[in-house]
Amino acid sequence: AGGSNADEAARTITRTGMLTEAIEVCTEAATRELDVAMQKRLLNAASYGMQFSYKSDEGGGDETKDDYYFEEGGGAKTIMGTKETVAANNDELNPSPPRMLPSATAHKFVAAAQKLRVLNALRNPSVGLAMTSSQYDEVTAAGIVARLVAMKRPALASSICTYVALENSIQAFARASRAAAFVSSSTPENTKLSDSQMAEVVIAMLTKEDAGSTTSDTTRNKRPSSQHTALLNRGAYAAVALAANKAGRPGVSSLLLMLETSVKEKVPALIEIGAFADAAAVAVSVWDADLLFLTLTSFEKACLQSSSDANQGRIKFIDMIIHKFTPEAMNLLQSYYRSSNNSMASPGSTIDNETTLMNLLISSQKFIEAGSHKAISSFSKDKKKNRHERIPIIKEASRVFGLGKESVFQKVATDEYCELLVDQDRLRAQYNSPLVAPESSSVTYTILSILKHAASCESPNAVKKLYQDADRLAKKYRVPEKRLWYLKVRGLSESQQWSSLRVLADSRAKSPIGFKPFAFAAIRGKQAIGEIMRYVERVTDPDERFDLFCEAKLWKRALDEANKLRDTSKIIHVRSLCNSSEIQGICDGLISQLS
Repeated sequence: AGGSNADEAARTITRTGMLTEAIEVCTEAATRELDVAMQKRLLNAASYGMQFSYKSDEGGGDETKDDYYFEEGGGAKTIMGTKETVAANNDELNPSPPRMLPSATAHKFVAAAQKLRVLNALRNPSVGLAMTSSQYDEVTAAGIVARLVAMKRPALASSICTYVALENSIQAFARASRAAAFVSSSTPENTKLSDSQMAEVVIAMLTKEDAGSTTSDTTRNKRPSSQHTALLNRGAYAAVALAANKAGRPGVSSLLLMLETSVKEKVPALIEIGAFADAAAVAVSVWDADLLFLTLTSFEKACLQSSSDANQGRIKFIDMIIHKFTPEAMNLLQSYYRSSNNSMASPGSTIDNETTLMNLLISSQKFIEAGSHKAISSFSKDKKKNRHERIPIIKEASRVFGLGKESVFQKVATDEYCELLVDQDRLRAQYNSPLVAPESSSVTYTILSILKHAASCESPNAVKKLYQDADRLAKKYRVPEKRLWYLKVRGLSESQQWSSLRVLADSRAKSPIGFKPFAFAAIRGKQAIGEIMRYVERVTDPDERFDLFCEAKLWKRALDEANKLRDTSKIIHVRSLCNSSEIQGICDGLISQLS
């Protein structure tokens, strides 16, 4: 190239119109050649031929037929066409001379040279990743980078990424791999660096700020902002931090994780290095329950594995959760233990989740919550079938309530309920009937069931004993007197014990609820008018007597009460309820008299 013979040969090819084809053939042949010297010869020949493709020849040639790319002086418009067409258009559009851009052939030449440099670097015996041009095209540059990282050649992978200008995400991946390999190496230079110095070097690698970089000032000014760089390196700091932790540099790992912006990468990395409390705090800061739960389960597993005794490991886990983790972590753990059954206990643990929840609540001094959970657990389906298992659980709930000063009321109520269960078992066994004091019934319903059971007893002594048991139970559990009388009226009336109801009404003790409930019970029991009037006549309030007469549909007596009260609205009320024409006529007469 450069001699007179070469120049004449190039001009001859140009006159045949095959110069462009000859250049592309040399370029393509160079990419297929394995010998570096032959590659250079072919590329030199192509480069020499491209010089003629830009020269004008008065004798005519293909340079006037090929398309050229020109840019106007202002840089605002690109024109495509032959030299003469572009020149003519340029005179009309812009008086400033146009700037000629590389042709498609030139672009192919540059791409081929790039590919050859990459292929030659891969074919180096120290790398050992020899491949042909066709294989390179199939694998693509991104695939090459992935293979080099897998082969532990991250430095070459990073260089190739930058050289062929791959996507930013791929470049970030390669830089992270290079930085991870750097912190993992145990060279003398690395061992002399402090944690902060090592972290600075890694940050420089990830942000492409190598100390030995020869990047021009113009390129540095075009670098992305720190915020954009952080977005590109999402996950990179976490990956390098894990490598630093495995290399025995936990300080470097902690410094790098402070710069990580991806929570999904940061939390698993913190878990991997054993910073469980920090991982939980990061998960809580973004309100990610899944990451928080992952942190808790990983920490529980680590505590169980760190101790030969599972109980000691569980105690350590609970203590750390209470004192080192955020309140949100403890709340989530409580919700998990409440919703899970014993089959979901951690592998290798001899303690079920319910016991762990109780230990967690007691250790955090939430005695009311712990006791309530224990008491509620006694009402589960399997415990309700076997009542003998319920009493020990309720006694345990009472013991938990007794641990705190603010849970005195809960302890007293639990103790009384435990006594009630014992009394109910005794009553069922004594009267040999499941209808007396049904399981899981309250004090009120227990008394009511005793009163109703008296209707099935023929012996007066047995009936009297049942009434005495009801009074004894009411006194023991401090049932208010009014409530007890209401229960007696209801129980005797619903079980058709009308004679006992009369005895109760005529007893020496003054009724604390009056006689209106007695009258209502007789009315709803569809008793005779005489039985109803027995109680209504003892009601002293005229308004209440009027209501009772209306309830019993004794319209004339109701009108008498309304007339005594001289209340027209009550008369109208009776007229609206009664369909008898006789009663309606009486109502009309009374209304006219009162008006």
